[in-house]
Amino acid sequence: MRVAFVDNLLLEQRPDGYHFDLQPHLGLISLLAVLQQGGHHGTLIDPKLEVSSGRLPMDGSLYENIAELVLASRPDVVGMTSLGCNFMATAKIAAHLKRRSPELPVLLGGPHASILDLPVLQRFPQFDLVVRGEAELTLLPLLDRLSSRQFSGLRGITHRNAHGVHRTPDAPLVSDLDTLPPADYSHYPVAEAGQPLLRVEAGRGCPFACTFCSTASFFGRRYRLKSAERLCAELDRLHEAYGISHFALTHDLFTVNKAKVREFCEAVAPRGYTWTCSARMDCVDSELLGAMGRAGCRSIYYGVETGSPRMQKEVAKRLDLSLFRPTLKATREAGMEAIASFITGYPQETAEDQEMTLDLIGEAWNRHAGALTTQLHLLTPEPGTELLDQYRDQLAYDGHISDFNLPALEADDADITRNDPEIFVNHHYYRSVLPRQRHVLVTSLYRTLCRLSRDVQRHLLARYGNSLSALITDLLSWAGAQTDAPSDAAELLQAYGADRWGAEDYLLSLVRYLLAASDPVRGACGGRADPSESGTHTAQPLMQLAPRATMLRDIHPCPEILDVLSATAAPEAAEVPAELRARRGHYLLLPGDGGLTVRNLTISGDSVKLLTFLETPRSRPEIARHIGIEANGSGAEALGELLDHLLDLGVLQRGEPHLTAGV
Repeated sequence: MRVAFVDNLLLEQRPDGYHFDLQPHLGLISLLAVLQQGGHHGTLIDPKLEVSSGRLPMDGSLYENIAELVLASRPDVVGMTSLGCNFMATAKIAAHLKRRSPELPVLLGGPHASILDLPVLQRFPQFDLVVRGEAELTLLPLLDRLSSRQFSGLRGITHRNAHGVHRTPDAPLVSDLDTLPPADYSHYPVAEAGQPLLRVEAGRGCPFACTFCSTASFFGRRYRLKSAERLCAELDRLHEAYGISHFALTHDLFTVNKAKVREFCEAVAPRGYTWTCSARMDCVDSELLGAMGRAGCRSIYYGVETGSPRMQKEVAKRLDLSLFRPTLKATREAGMEAIASFITGYPQETAEDQEMTLDLIGEAWNRHAGALTTQLHLLTPEPGTELLDQYRDQLAYDGHISDFNLPALEADDADITRNDPEIFVNHHYYRSVLPRQRHVLVTSLYRTLCRLSRDVQRHLLARYGNSLSALITDLLSWAGAQTDAPSDAAELLQAYGADRWGAEDYLLSLVRYLLAASDPVRGACGGRADPSESGTHTAQPLMQLAPRATMLRDIHPCPEILDVLSATAAPEAAEVPAELRARRGHYLLLPGDGGLTVRNLTISGDSVKLLTFLETPRSRPEIARHIGIEANGSGAEALGELLDHLLDLGVLQRGEPHLTAGV
């Protein structure tokens, strides 16, 4: 039997734009290995690859195009997985599949469907069956019975028949993960994805009971970790197949069983691999961290969730926040970086609670400049959680797209989402103690501040007593007093800075410079020149300012100021020389190699005028007229050389020809 597995369309909104996680779905490649063991043929289709490569546009045609891609593999069965944040995509793709091939069985799995199996099948006829929980033990017997639709005695499925929707008892967890066949990475184009690491499943299950998290609802509370021998064998196989030596060990809480982690460290250390993992701060100590660092661990993700001791109890995280500073210190001393993740937007969260979270983040920026990444996420309601059970009647919808939620692509996406808060709960929010707009603005401002360099973050916070909450609180107060405050967080920060610090302040220049340098769509060009301006029918190639070239007018010499800040161990206390604070000029920012660096060019006032004119596509004759020379007269050759040089530098780009006035 030919089975096509379809990964979910998962994207993440980061400070620099949307990011696609191009990694093979660990659950699906595990099922592909089970399929092969059972004599079936499997295919893995990842829509993220198609969108990120540009082969499929992320617009209203996307879902139908993905369905066509699935059908092109000529499957006998389609297996789909989804998270709540992108369930709309999964449902729409499945609907297109059913319209094109009504008899094709479409199965659904994953956390969202496992928890909401009954309402999903009741409301979405495009799905024939839901496989709940871990599917490795269910898949092969299910395929054997699929044609007859006789599922009696088969556990872990929810199916539809002529009499309605029926749910069989839960399937058992896979008690020993070592008994599963190794995940089959061969179905994923690892080389095309171009990732520097590969994700590897290290274990499953979470013994904790955080009220906002649905992990235990899917994987169960039984903590399971692969043996050191099995895990190392998987790393060896992947290294041999793909030449990759850096791995992300996937388990929400890798370090719960410290003895097993030490066994793994002893086994993996001689191999020379590097790896990352996730942990709770109360499930590590300096001795274990030292062993992990020596064994190749380079980064640990810590879910801190809130800087408020009260909220730690409210959401049952129950992390002792006194561990925050020493754990980060021990992690750094062991040679590892840390990621500390926080959440805001809890329904019980007060302004004081939120300020504690912000100040813990700000303190981390100051204390752990080079070895720590922080995250602040807007709370997403999750099905199967205690928090949702408690606050279900406080759900509301405003259409805001947060970190992982897929934006609306088809005309009816927003209406479907708004009208079904049970299925699309991840796109809703809890009415809370604090206004919703505050939570949205705080997280948006946080992402904007993350686009500044760490030195500038620290230098900025020094003006607010090294308190991130003081900065955010003052900014919120200022914005609330404005009648025309910008809605965009980057624009809001700059408007606030101009008013609070003054338009002549070098810090405002630094903010403008770094936001421009980190903007993925900076320098977006205007529309094409109006063809009605054309006087004759001569086709001329157009030139325009390149999409990622940005002019910054009348700012301080930011690269030099950044050098001053980076030259001291305490940039928050650095003194910017008076000469730099007094000097201003015009600059052009250009992306460097791979867009990861920025070239900074000083330009004259005349250049500013010319490049401003070229923000709209222009022909050479139009450019010549603009600067006051004859297109075929003296100066034309010099103009041509200048434009060619700007094209070579990447300042300009060529556009399509249009009809312009005669040469």
